[in-house]
Amino acid sequence: MTAVADQTWVAVRDAARDARRAWGPTQTAGLCVVAVAAALPWFAPDWVHIDELAGWLYLALAATGLVVTVGLAGLPSLGQGAFMGIGAFATGLLVARAGWPAEVAVPLALVVSLVAGILAGAVVVRLAPLFLAVSTWILTWLVVLVALAFPGVSGGAQGYVVDSFLGTTGHYELALALTAVAVAAVSALRRSSIGIRLRANRDRPAAAATLGVHSDRLLLGAFAASAAVAGLAGSLAVQLQGVTDPNAFGPSVSFKLLVAVLVGGASYACGGIVGVAVLGVIALVARLWALLQAGSSTGVQPMLAAVLLLVVIGLGEVGVIPLLARLRRRVLPVAPAAPRPRARPRAGSGDGGAALDAHGLLKRYGGVEALAGFDLTVAPGEVVGLVGANGSGKTTALRALAGAVTLDAGDIVIDGRRLDAAGPVQAAEAGVVRTLQRTSTFGSLTVLENAIVGASLHSRAGGAFRALTATPKSRAEAREIRNEALEALRVVRLDEVGAEPAERLDGFRQRLLMLAAALAARPRLLLLDEPSAGATVSDLGQLDETIREIRAGGVSLVVVEHNLPFVRGLADRVVVMADGTAVLLD
Repeated sequence: MTAVADQTWVAVRDAARDARRAWGPTQTAGLCVVAVAAALPWFAPDWVHIDELAGWLYLALAATGLVVTVGLAGLPSLGQGAFMGIGAFATGLLVARAGWPAEVAVPLALVVSLVAGILAGAVVVRLAPLFLAVSTWILTWLVVLVALAFPGVSGGAQGYVVDSFLGTTGHYELALALTAVAVAAVSALRRSSIGIRLRANRDRPAAAATLGVHSDRLLLGAFAASAAVAGLAGSLAVQLQGVTDPNAFGPSVSFKLLVAVLVGGASYACGGIVGVAVLGVIALVARLWALLQAGSSTGVQPMLAAVLLLVVIGLGEVGVIPLLARLRRRVLPVAPAAPRPRARPRAGSGDGGAALDAHGLLKRYGGVEALAGFDLTVAPGEVVGLVGANGSGKTTALRALAGAVTLDAGDIVIDGRRLDAAGPVQAAEAGVVRTLQRTSTFGSLTVLENAIVGASLHSRAGGAFRALTATPKSRAEAREIRNEALEALRVVRLDEVGAEPAERLDGFRQRLLMLAAALAARPRLLLLDEPSAGATVSDLGQLDETIREIRAGGVSLVVVEHNLPFVRGLADRVVVMADGTAVLLD
């Protein structure tokens, strides 16, 4: 027992130390805002309606959940109102018809919404953005139509009377607390390796796949989590209202929530709550307009929200928080990342170079043979150059070796075992990592976060739950991943700009960053597609040194290049390709 207690105490102490290091002015300001808001019911003037504020806070809670889907995962969902409705109707049925206590109905409504999110997400996350938006919009309408067509679901025109275990002030405080917790959770998720990989997949799915990012799994998890948060918000909001209303959580709510996230700043944890605050101001303006015009505000509010959304879409990612962040960067430039000690590579699939034996690779596109019986062997730790004219099949061969294309015939053998990669993700997990021909960094991520995408490939304790609960294993692994990412950046000489957004780097340094992200994945066979593209003479010298240092670490390399002098000086052997096959070994 003493040993267990000692381990627990050490874990708690380490967690507190990490929390103190992460705490800064932003967290202090947020805590002060929450404290003032919590005290509002006791000093607010009579014209402030606490029940309306509570309703807006439940919307903010749902919008914060939507940040995960829209901001982190890049899925333009218009279905958040549907999941709020599912949570609300489930609560109404359990409380009014089944006679369950309201406090017991809440977690069950959350589970129902989570299951609905998983079922819907399994279908929609694979769709193109436009079709995903339309599908989730249709889902929202379906929930409303079902509620109207089947009175047993919603209670008909009168609705179900839903008793609450809280008063108006209690709902306000609960909504504030849950929204604050949700913002903190999304912030922690955003900084974690799983959040970084989500954002990488949002920026460039193809490049993320080459680093082993399981896009379908991540997107489904993000969509389902957002649905669960919306269901929780709907379950509590219907208790605040006291009655179920089929139209209370319809398409207009879904639209309002999406507008809030985009206006506030989709990729920021506070984007939802800031956007809802902006919509609240719009609602006040609409009321004033209605008073001045002696009319109704019901048509003015959505009109102003729609105009605001069009402005945001037209200007790109321009929300309240992104604008403030840009202003802050101008006033307070980002400091360079502190140098870290060289990390010792973890034991695993990254130790030692791989032996490659590709035989008889055949790939047809219609009547054209991109690969026509291509053969290639690479010894452990060997550097092989692949050259040839445009259209000779070099990039197709590299894509085939990385599992990015389905071969019509042929075998790829790594260390005597056939590589049956169903895609680049499985190939990366097997130790075969490729850089793309085009410059494909994750522009919205920092330089360090780009490398973390690769370093997270072999993560074992980086799941969402462990990241949110900050378990000792997840925190230890996060530090190790960060050190490995920094070590990869050191190899390409980018460790001093780790805090810079990747989009600010010039073209050649972005290609070096691609190489660093691939190296951080601990490959055993590294496939480089024209790494010298856009390089100057001095750049070529640095690239040559970098690749030689990678080779010294035992990694096998296949380098596709157009710069013949460069690849001849670098490679142990040069293979010339023509018409999809190797025609000369130099």
